[in-house]
Amino acid sequence: MMKRKNIIITATAMLLVLAGSVYALDLRQYQGYLSGNRGKAAVKQEKQSNEIKEIPIVEQNNIRDLNADAYYVTSQENQFIPLGNTQTQKDGERYLIPADTRIPKELKPLLVEQRTPRQGLALNGGTGATLIPSPGVLEPDKTAIGVQVQTFDLYNINNVKYTDEDYFDINLSAAWGIQDGVEIGFDKTFANQDHYDLEEPLYFNLKYQATGNVTLGSSINCNSGYHSAWVAAGVPVFWIGVGGNFGASDYRHSYVTPPKFRRAKYGGYNYNYNTGRGYADEFFFLVGGLIPLNDNLRFVYDFNGDRFSLGFRFNYSNTVFINASYISNGDYENLPGTIAHRRNRNFVMGGTVAF
Repeated sequence: MMKRKNIIITATAMLLVLAGSVYALDLRQYQGYLSGNRGKAAVKQEKQSNEIKEIPIVEQNNIRDLNADAYYVTSQENQFIPLGNTQTQKDGERYLIPADTRIPKELKPLLVEQRTPRQGLALNGGTGATLIPSPGVLEPDKTAIGVQVQTFDLYNINNVKYTDEDYFDINLSAAWGIQDGVEIGFDKTFANQDHYDLEEPLYFNLKYQATGNVTLGSSINCNSGYHSAWVAAGVPVFWIGVGGNFGASDYRHSYVTPPKFRRAKYGGYNYNYNTGRGYADEFFFLVGGLIPLNDNLRFVYDFNGDRFSLGFRFNYSNTVFINASYISNGDYENLPGTIAHRRNRNFVMGGTVAF
């Protein structure tokens, strides 16, 4: 009896262990087999394996050559940055010349001194060459003061030159950069002649840089005489301009009551000996420039519509300018002494201080 009882107990324990093992099995993968759907599962799996996945096609139009599409940035010297990187790109930097491009020092004014060149004052007032102003203007809050000396000959009514002393003009001028692109100034000539009461008017000068290097300018005669207005464009080594004179009546010669003879700053003079009438050119053409020879010396040339000049200007630290030029004869030097008592000689020298 004891032996059969032990067999029963042992069998019962084995059944309990087997029951616990059945509950731990995961039979989900056999559900299809047990339910009769094993054929469908096989077909579905085979269908999925036969499907071809589509591979996305990358458009090649947006791919750029970074070596060809690059620009130079001065803030990161000797580096090239792709144009697509707009985070660090600044206006105009793509047009800058690389540092390894060799530019002669003499040509740097073409690139860096177009708007506000420090050129010294012209004989007729305003920053520029010898006879005419330039399109450039003084920098804001800058001042320039100039002195020019020019000799001349004095003639009597019979066209005979006075030789009792040396005659010369002293031209004083000043200019201010009152704001960006605007320059104002004045100039006045003082002569040491003592035979005639020749009028030397005071001129008020104005330059306004309209756009780029295109500048409008004028010289207003504060006494009785010709006013001038002009427009010019260009760079420091070469500029051109056109303008006109207005405001004065024709000169009419008379031995009894001759009116005072009036000159214009720019352009030539027209005189008819048959009628005894004369007037300054209504329109004139300007050409000028300063060519760098080295860091401190410029070759200066210009034409004011009547006379041309050639000379040199020494520049020290863009502060002190000393110039000397030859000036050709013009219409005023060819008039007889009964009309124009004074005829300028062919040399002028002077200097400018800019601060």
